[in-house]
This record gives sequence, structure tokens and C-alpha cells, in this order.
Amino acid sequence: MKSPLLTLCALLLSGLMLQAQPSNDSLNLVKLIHFPTSDWNVPVGNGKCNDIWGYADSSGAEYALVGNEKGTLVAHLSPFQQAIPALWVPGATSVWRDLKTWSHYAYVVHDATPNNPDGLLIIDMDSLAQSRYRFVKPTYTNPVTGIVDTFQKAHNIFVDENGILYAFGSNIGTSGGAVMIDVATDPWNPSIVGVYEGNYFHDGYARNDTLWGAALWGGVIVVDVTYKSSPLTIATFATPGSFAHNCWLSDDGNTLYTTDEIADGFIAGFDVSNLSNVNEYFRVRPQVGTGVIPHNAHVDGQHLVTSYYTFGVHILDVEYPELPVLAAYYDSSPVSGGGFFGAWGAYPYLPSNRLLVTDREEGLFVLEADYPDVSRLKLTVGTLDLSTGSTAWGALPGHEMLYWKSGGDSLYVDSLSHQVLFYGLNATNDTLMWNYAPGQNLAVHYALGSGMFPHDTLIGQIGLSLEDLTLPSFDVWTGKESWALHGLEGHQDLRIQLIDANGQVLRQFEWQAGDDMVVPFPLSPGVYWIRYESRQGETASVSVIRP
Repeated sequence: MKSPLLTLCALLLSGLMLQAQPSNDSLNLVKLIHFPTSDWNVPVGNGKCNDIWGYADSSGAEYALVGNEKGTLVAHLSPFQQAIPALWVPGATSVWRDLKTWSHYAYVVHDATPNNPDGLLIIDMDSLAQSRYRFVKPTYTNPVTGIVDTFQKAHNIFVDENGILYAFGSNIGTSGGAVMIDVATDPWNPSIVGVYEGNYFHDGYARNDTLWGAALWGGVIVVDVTYKSSPLTIATFATPGSFAHNCWLSDDGNTLYTTDEIADGFIAGFDVSNLSNVNEYFRVRPQVGTGVIPHNAHVDGQHLVTSYYTFGVHILDVEYPELPVLAAYYDSSPVSGGGFFGAWGAYPYLPSNRLLVTDREEGLFVLEADYPDVSRLKLTVGTLDLSTGSTAWGALPGHEMLYWKSGGDSLYVDSLSHQVLFYGLNATNDTLMWNYAPGQNLAVHYALGSGMFPHDTLIGQIGLSLEDLTLPSFDVWTGKESWALHGLEGHQDLRIQLIDANGQVLRQFEWQAGDDMVVPFPLSPGVYWIRYESRQGETASVSVIRP
């Protein structure tokens, strides 16, 4: 008989002990510094924080560049885990402020159009003691209309490896696309060298003369910017929530990560190695149903660092982007659920590996990561007869925790028995026995998560596939004191196990050949499973009820 074998690509955190989640809780991230706005000694008032960037000078001194509704703070981060204000630059009041660096200069923009917009703020990071900074408003002449625009504001900025600053959502042009500003030739006096007006860009990322634009409802738009005066759209694709807020490219250039800034929005990974055939690797979201909103994601080697508003900073190991694994998180906010409170941005690129996070209400956090070793394996989960509906069974020896998130159920590996167990399946603690309805479509994706029950932080979307195995079939007849396994005649070297709801093997038999096998009832009534395994390692199971 040919039976379809269900295979599950499972993600594991090796040796990871997880903790419960009050506010300010964490996993593999330790707080080194908390620097609330009340300690800045500058006229912030009730101004909330927005984005964050970092900088290290030639001597190794590290700085946090903190955006605030009232201006920009540069804070020295001492080796003794203290944050010391080095420069405060007041600016136009704005909810949005974004910051990036090139050479020893920091560049800052704000969105909205107050009475006196700042334009582009430039800070000389090598002259902080002299408070050397300036505001500039470069001009751009449209080559078609001849209209002259003056740069006033932008929503976000990015600086590529060639010293081209891309200003997104600016006032230049008609669409708020991308203004390309040369900050390499003269960093103190930058000039506009091109404008992309094909679509509004909320944020973006550029490398190798390719611009990846996060265009909100427009998805991701890929633009060839080899010639800055004539950018060319070369690809577009949608994100899971149809609200592409931010994007970041992997180091090898083959994977693009995106965030959808909506309630219960996704982080997603896309295979972009072939722009004519972009494929989604995964989509993930923590605390499904709470309304938590993802904001900005950045790639730091094999880690994807994402700021969530009320969930804090959330870090996935994406060494294999098809199988993301939760590596760490830190919840900076006492607020939970939906809303635009909490963590706005995260910066993971300081030489010391200290991680910077800005929280809207709580200020600056400096964290230290201790990432776990991550293992991934392919878990074969039983055999399914999809024509009648059946069950799947499996075990994962040697690992501590694994979570299966579907309909509120959670999967984990018991540290004592090393059995895969369910929490929440019919309000009992069950060995993994997932019931499939007849004819169920296996194209559906199930989600794996990691966290202490009942928080169930999502870490991956798992696809199911079928393989053919030659396995015997049998019927189970229920008698007064035992079950009889019928239909095993002619099959050699089968191991039969009786398993209880806690995953414990109660009895084990070796089936050689002959007629029906009799399996005596256990003492207690309830649901049990009879599992059999062939000499080749092929397995199948059926659920039985002890009356």
C-alpha cells in the first residue's frame, strides 16, 4: 500500500530556556543602559522619541543618535555603560525624524511641514565639542518642467555604499518618491543628483545601483538607479499585508526582508535572486490577535532585527531564510497590544555589538545580545491516510522547546520525556496527534513559534509536503478487554507501541508474522495511540479509545 508521509520542516532553539513575559521582559538580550528623556537635561518637554542610529569614531568611542519630536540628541555611550549627552540640536516639531551617517557626518530629516521646516540637518561627528552642525535646503530643477523645488522635509533616508543619500517621501516632485542626494563629493554641501517620481516611497534600501522602495499599498518597487537622472522601474511585488513600510536586503543580496506597519502585520522574507520570479520565503508575526504592529527591520549578518511598537525589539536568526528562528527579544514598553507606542527603531551595527533601541515613551535603551546556537531539522511526523482522516505522531529527542501555533495550540518538547507535546488540544496535555479532516488541502501553511506558553511568539510559517512510502495497512478492532490489529499478515519485523496521552510508551511488541495481534487495554479509560514502525524506519499511527 502507498501511504502519503507528512513531513514538517521544524525550527528548534537548541538548549534554549524561555521565560514568562511581563513588560520589560527579555530573551537573550540584557539591558545595559536605560536613558529616558527626563535624564537628557535638554528642553525636550513631552516630546517622544522616534528613530535611532549609531556612530563610532576613529578612537572607538560610540554614540547613539536619537531622534525626538523636538530635535536630535547625540549621546556618548561610555565603556562603563553610561549615556552622556554630547550634543542636542533643537529642530522643527515633528512626530517623524530619521537619521543616517556617511563618513564622519550624520544626516537627519523630519516629516510633516511645520512653519519653518529644517530641510536636511548635517552634524559633524568629529566636532561634537564645537557643536558643529548646519541645516541645508538643496534645490532641484525639474529637467522637463523647469520648476525649481527646495528640499524641506522627508519621511526616511538611506545612504548607500557610494555616498548617495536617498530621501523618501519628501516634498520634492509630485509623488514623494526618492530624492537622490550626493553626500560623498562634499558632505557639508550636498547636492541633488536625481529624483524618482514613479511612486510614493515610505522607506527604502539601496545597493549596487538598485533601489528597493517600500511603497506602502504599492508593495515593493525595485528601481535601477545606475543613471540617477533617469531611474527605471524593473520589478514590483506585494507584501503579505499590502502595506510595505520598510525593507532591508541580506548581505548576499538574495533575500529582501519587509515589514507591514499594520495591526498583526507580518515580517516577510523574499527570494529576490531572480527579479522576474520573486518568491516569498516566509512570513512571521508574534502574539497573533493582539494587534501588535511591526515597524522597522534591519539585517545584521545572520540576524534580522525588527522593532515592534508595543512588543519591543524582536530578533530572528535568518542564516537559512526559509527557516527563521526566534533568537532574542526585549520588550521595552509597559504598553501591550495595538497602537503606536513603544519601540520605534533599533540599531545593531556598533563595533561593540551593543544594540540601540528607541522607545517612544521610555527613551533610549542600550542592550547586549547573547544569541543562542540554533539548530534546524526536518521532522517526519507519522503517516496520514487523507482519504478517511487520520492522525500524525512524532518525537524530537534532545531538544528543549518547540512551539506549534495553530488555533491557539502550542507544541513543545518535554525536557524529561523528550516527547513532542501539545498544550491546548481539547484542554489536555497530548502527545502530538494532529487530526486531519478527509481531503484536507496540504498546501496550507502552519506556523511555528517560540516562547513560554501561553505567549507563543511566532517564528515561522511551515509548509507541508507529501512523499510516498510503502507501508502496511491495518484495521483496529475494539474488543471487551483488548484491541486486535487485523491486516498485518505477511509483514515482517514490525514494532508495535501503545502510547498514552502524555507520550509515554506503555507497551511495546515485536510483530514477526502470523494472524491478528492482540493489544491488551491499559488500566485507565481514555484516548491512546497505537504506533508501528517498519525495519526501514517507516512509521504510522492510529488513535484508539479505551472504553
